[in-house]
Amino acid sequence: MSLPPPDVIAAITRKKARYGRYADTKQWHKYEGDVSLPSTRYRFLDVSGAPLRVGGFGVLVFDSTRTFTAFFTRFFANLQTLHNIGPGDFEQVRADEVKVVWGFEDQLLVPPLGALAEIRGGGFYYETWRLTGGDWFLHDLEMKRTYQKETLLVKFALSLQNLLGISFF
Repeated sequence: MSLPPPDVIAAITRKKARYGRYADTKQWHKYEGDVSLPSTRYRFLDVSGAPLRVGGFGVLVFDSTRTFTAFFTRFFANLQTLHNIGPGDFEQVRADEVKVVWGFEDQLLVPPLGALAEIRGGGFYYETWRLTGGDWFLHDLEMKRTYQKETLLVKFALSLQNLLGISFF
């Protein structure tokens, strides 16, 4: 197991930058075929390691890019978001497979409420990238939060969501 060649690191880093940009600019249609494979798996975990749960939307575990983008198209529709992704820690495990760990911080804001309704968190993405058809694509993603903080208004809304099984966001 070794460090991938510089061109592989550059290709995957460029695609990870698109991952964050496409999320924040709501270009969900660009994921499949540009960043991810159709069969990419996505898991988003809280600080305890359990799948994140979002009120009436359920847990954030997806078995395809289509289900991932369908969820976030709805969930992020009225939110302003920012994903800051740090440099990757790369390991080539096979000629066609690279594992990468990225540090990140993210913010979610509800525009009409400004600083009253904000979630901020961070942690690490643990990913597997595969060489398919001469290009690198995200094959598996697990996001593990190491911290998350919410404003009091968001804590109240999240508690109601989980209690009632509805969504305010």
